[in-house]
Amino acid sequence: MKKIIALLVFICSTYGYAQTLKVSPHLFVSDKKDTVNAELCKLSVPENRTRQDSKTIAISFIRFKSTNPNPGSPIVYLAGGPGGSGIATAKGKRFPIFSQLREVADVIILDQRGTGLSNTLPDCPNQIEFDLMRPIEKEEYLSRSIEQIKGCLSFWDEKEVDITAYNTTENAKDLEAIRIALGVDKISLWGISYGSHLAFEYIRLFEKNIDKMVLASLEGPDETIKLPKQTEDFLFMLAEKAITNYGSNIKYPDLRSKMEVVHSRAKNNPITATFKNRKGTIDTVSFSNFELQAVIANFYLKNPEDSKRLPKLYSQMYEGDFSGIAPMIATMKMFGLRKVDPMSFSMDMQSGISVTRKKQVASQIDNPILGSTINILYYEWMTNLSFPMLPDAFRKMKANKVNALLLSGTMDGRTYVESGIAIAKKFKNGTHIIVENGGHDLYEQSPDIAEMVFNFFSGKRPSQSKVILDPIVFE
Repeated sequence: MKKIIALLVFICSTYGYAQTLKVSPHLFVSDKKDTVNAELCKLSVPENRTRQDSKTIAISFIRFKSTNPNPGSPIVYLAGGPGGSGIATAKGKRFPIFSQLREVADVIILDQRGTGLSNTLPDCPNQIEFDLMRPIEKEEYLSRSIEQIKGCLSFWDEKEVDITAYNTTENAKDLEAIRIALGVDKISLWGISYGSHLAFEYIRLFEKNIDKMVLASLEGPDETIKLPKQTEDFLFMLAEKAITNYGSNIKYPDLRSKMEVVHSRAKNNPITATFKNRKGTIDTVSFSNFELQAVIANFYLKNPEDSKRLPKLYSQMYEGDFSGIAPMIATMKMFGLRKVDPMSFSMDMQSGISVTRKKQVASQIDNPILGSTINILYYEWMTNLSFPMLPDAFRKMKANKVNALLLSGTMDGRTYVESGIAIAKKFKNGTHIIVENGGHDLYEQSPDIAEMVFNFFSGKRPSQSKVILDPIVFE
């Protein structure tokens, strides 16, 4: 007997557009080959709600149906990035959390507009690479990347791509369209990093439609651009911890001074280093201090699993041995700015920077040990390109009464714990948990955190204000 595949169509109307939700059976398979009988959902929404003549785009998500006979509000997962695929994330290390949450409610695994199964944006053919054998300064990276971006903007314009429609406000309105299409009064939100940035905009626009919220690695509405001084403080905090190295036999008593010497030397004398590539042959790369700064800021600060390598690397570099970091320098030069991703570029550029924060960055940009390289070149692009930003109201964190669990890691070198503390003060009904020794990717770093997420969505608020993880000893 042949199986009949049911196609359910719901017609909803909001923002003056008809929205069609199409639902079909889907076998979800994780990276470890776990399976869930799920649903693949596609929702038609306006690409740009500010234009009456906007075309529609399809937003895709996977729905894990709840195993609870009386399920709570659907839990919508908001991936980081911007540019991360929620569906791809659910297939990885966080799959057990997604699966367990079915005991509470339906779990909505969203690919945000312009990502994963929700992406129809054409790739820009303008690609750039940087010569491995030549040290390159910031000015060249900036000029060549701006030329590349302008070419991509022209390309997307020729393809009739409304790139400005890919912003966090439209993203938040997609969430509201999903809520309406699902026919529920409220949704719960579960996100991380940029996912929290998106959640804050949903609070600003639709607070009354939120049931519960769990957010980690908090990126505030005006924190797309990180403060260079905070990055320096984080790096020097690592150096301080390396003095005793959590009681290990390997200690680094003068790491901060070595860090300063390494970058001081690199400013005046570009570096050439050899390293063994994946084929087992020897490659050579030459690089500037700017390139060294960028690699450390973007490859070694995110999680303790990354930063554990830094004391040894800096000690080697202090002695003139750059072979340990050279492969990452080569990777950055070949691929770091090779292409412009339309979704992530447009989302970050339109989230923008306030006048006050712009002045802060401008006053700090040249002095900290890693410069502003944690921002790649976004601050400079915002300063030098005429690309639209969302209104000032977007970048103001709204005080709210959302029932929220907020998580910040003390070893997170992307979204800093100090910022998390300030954001948490806006949540009158929130609980902020400081995760000692936790990094950026908090959800998979401890079973205790996964259990806390599940318990919160189940209606159990944590009693503690801190979780202490075992430290990861520096190499």
